[in-house]
Amino acid sequence: MTDAVHGLAGPYVLDALGPAERRDFERHLAGCAVCSGEVAELRATAARLGAAAARPAPPGLRARVLAEAARTRQLPPPLPAARVRRLRRAVPALAAAACLALAAGLGTGWYRAERRADHAEAAKQDMAHMMGEMMSAPDARTLAGSVSTGGHGMVVVSRQRDSAVVMLSGLAAAPAGRTYALWLTGDGAPRPAGRMRTTDAPAMIHGIGRATGVGLTVEPMSGAPARPTGDQIFAARWTR
Repeated sequence: MTDAVHGLAGPYVLDALGPAERRDFERHLAGCAVCSGEVAELRATAARLGAAAARPAPPGLRARVLAEAARTRQLPPPLPAARVRRLRRAVPALAAAACLALAAGLGTGWYRAERRADHAEAAKQDMAHMMGEMMSAPDARTLAGSVSTGGHGMVVVSRQRDSAVVMLSGLAAAPAGRTYALWLTGDGAPRPAGRMRTTDAPAMIHGIGRATGVGLTVEPMSGAPARPTGDQIFAARWTR
């Protein structure tokens, strides 16, 4: 007997099995507690239905039932037993795959977050190292001043290191669609020296060349103008 025999309890109670199927099911029934319980429940249900059917139906019931059936969306036919078994076997595997995908996604997110944190920490260490080198340079100079829109700026410059560090504090984030731009000045036309959307971290400028100062303006976010388009809101000057 296959697993399909468990689905014969209903036809057996309704006497809808052929002689051979009935004999096979009864042999199975003798040793199957699950089917025995199902047969007992179905027989009790059939008895209640039979008693109910013995009483005449209320007038108009048949018409109301048919009208309601016409308005009710019908369910699709039941799946074959073999397909149901395949689905039952597939569901745990699909659930496991979904869990693995979720875990992989979370793991990737954690990994990326850790990488970002590592990069941020490495950047801080690099900046601290460069700041230490700049401050230890024999010719290092420190210049400070106010920002016209509010805040303060400080510049550490070393011609020996051919670099400068710009530190700004008290400035708000640049307006929407705009960004802060640094310029090297004093050696011909101003030349771009970097952009900064926020001013919460120092900006390192390499290759100052023959410049004698640095300035800060607010520029459009899109594009990279070759010259300042606005007034300087901070400037620091040093001699050659």
